[in-house]
Amino acid sequence: MNDFKKEEIKEPKEYVSISTRLPSRDVVNLKRICNKNKIAPSEYIRELIKKNIDSPTKKFLAGKNIITYDKVANSFSWFVGLDSGEENDILKNLSDNFLVNLKKEIEKALQERNEWVHQTKPSSVNIPEELTRGKKNERI
Repeated sequence: MNDFKKEEIKEPKEYVSISTRLPSRDVVNLKRICNKNKIAPSEYIRELIKKNIDSPTKKFLAGKNIITYDKVANSFSWFVGLDSGEENDILKNLSDNFLVNLKKEIEKALQERNEWVHQTKPSSVNIPEELTRGKKNERI
């Protein structure tokens, strides 16, 4: 990463124009937003690009799966409960057959994954291979 920073510092500040084609409706909306914020379209676009390049976006949220049973409807619902307290429904009115099939498919996929990573013991966890290079059959 330090090499990247050094290269970045050495690089001269040159500007290059980038263009794109937009439908007329989007152009009208862009101009409306820019007029409202008293900013040039090029500056607005530049800030959007910089914002997205400079700050990584979260790809994952923390939470857990929640499956509930509705006795009246005799069906199941699948939710995701986020650690933030928010609850998002995934699917509703699921039959017991759907869940049995889903369970089998999940077990099959996990078994395939365990075979691929050579996990033979259920209590084992993922260990980066780099930590064990050249140390096979040795105790650390």
